Amino acid sequence: MRNRVFCAFVALAVLFCSAFSSSASSVEDWEKKWDSAVSNGSVVSLSPGSDETQIRFRFLAPLGSKPEFRCADHENLTDADALDVQRTPTVTGKLCCTVSADGLKPDTTYYYAYKTGDAWSAAYAFHTPGTALTALFVSDSQIGRSGNWRDKAVLLHDVAGWDTTLCEAAGTFPEISLCLSAGDQAEIGFSEKQFRLFLAPDVMRGLPIATTVGNHEFYYPCLNLHFAHPNRYGCSILHSLGDEPYYFAQKNALFIVLDTNDPIAWDHEAVIERAVQSYPDTKWRVVMMHHSLYSCEDSFDDGPNLRGRLTSVLQKYGVDLVLSGHTHRYSRSFPLWDNEIAQSGVTYLEGGCCSGCNCKPSPETLPSYSAAGYPKTNPVYSVLRFGEDEITVQAFAVEDGESVEIDSAAVLPCPNNDEDAHSSQIVRILHGALSLFGRAVSVLFR
Repeated sequence: MRNRVFCAFVALAVLFCSAFSSSASSVEDWEKKWDSAVSNGSVVSLSPGSDETQIRFRFLAPLGSKPEFRCADHENLTDADALDVQRTPTVTGKLCCTVSADGLKPDTTYYYAYKTGDAWSAAYAFHTPGTALTALFVSDSQIGRSGNWRDKAVLLHDVAGWDTTLCEAAGTFPEISLCLSAGDQAEIGFSEKQFRLFLAPDVMRGLPIATTVGNHEFYYPCLNLHFAHPNRYGCSILHSLGDEPYYFAQKNALFIVLDTNDPIAWDHEAVIERAVQSYPDTKWRVVMMHHSLYSCEDSFDDGPNLRGRLTSVLQKYGVDLVLSGHTHRYSRSFPLWDNEIAQSGVTYLEGGCCSGCNCKPSPETLPSYSAAGYPKTNPVYSVLRFGEDEITVQAFAVEDGESVEIDSAAVLPCPNNDEDAHSSQIVRILHGALSLFGRAVSVLFR
């Protein structure tokens, strides 16, 4: 009897979810959803796994509850085996629940549902990448940034803008199977409400997202509580409370996510070195960070300061593309090598602001290293396609709820003159000794 009731519930829930259509979202729409969005303490997130055969889920549950999770490649989840739910008590008095779905097949739709109390969630669907990977790149959704972060009207404005961008991207490019977010997902790093709103859009129930620690998030562990990123690196000398660096592979691309609130180049090289050693055969190497090394606003302090410490490391390990945000401006650099424009080198893509919370125009006169910018104040998103010979980049502004292309380019392989790149023995010894404090803090993230 219990299974029959569950089966009927799942069928209705899947029907409801499949009826969702990607379209522009409005403040009025979110006014109606407000109470359920901000009160949903168990909203689920999807994160990429170690590779494309794995998806990781995370949600919060009340202490003392017994969460359950089911996932299968068919809608009748009553026939699915229950997946193991790892439960960890948190400093916020909740259970942090992590689930890993392994052995996923390519180009396949999977369904899942979870339970944190007496009732099961709706049944949601996600689709694994096929022969090639298409990813959505965004930055600075920063829910709460458009005004006083305590005001409901501000939060409604920002989540409606974020939802509109997601709907436009997913509706225009249904082949997207991964989202890359370059930091400042929320304005206030300890605001549970803002993170719930960031996760609230329907598109997020079926789209794995890799997030980055922004300068608004490094001081409180909300990112870690809400996202189950793979291969977290806990051996940094300086360790943010927000989250840890991590890395993963999807198809022919390696993604390395850094925390550039940490100014120590040794920390960043250690992450990149471990990632490259773990996935040596990927065609493309992509680094994502919050702060922009080559911003179209060249006077911005963070970029030039970080540039001198990181560009040589990125070149050393043959990084092809660097994704960043922070300035709320969109720009794309020429391929750069030793700070000069080159035929082949590292391309730097600055994501702009994806929610409309605080969009800024690129300057009319761009720095010499910038190939493209966007001189308006609309939300921006980019679509990345990882082919065998090039990464194609298309950037779009969301103008009046419609996607308008503002830039396109092909990223070619970066020359890697040192295929056996690694840090020196003395650096490894010193880094290991100095990272003891970071290792201790990292215990909080396990």
